[in-house]
Amino acid sequence: MKQITVRRVSAECLQVAKQRAQDRHVSINTVLLDALAAGLEVGTESPTNGLEKYAADSDFGPNLDHFLQVELNKIDQELWQ
Repeated sequence: MKQITVRRVSAECLQVAKQRAQDRHVSINTVLLDALAAGLEVGTESPTNGLEKYAADSDFGPNLDHFLQVELNKIDQELWQ
């Protein structure tokens, strides 16, 4: 990663960054990196639960019926012994 210098940061921005860093128990650098990424809309993808593979163009996806009827009803024999 590269280092950059940002000049003329307002006192208000600095105060908010310090407060957020303190609230989150992280460094000001972390707060500013997160704000920069969010502002540029990079690296801000939300984590998923893996079920997105069952969603497609339709309301619930073409594989939802299969998932509900087959995958969801599988029983792990080791867990139930």
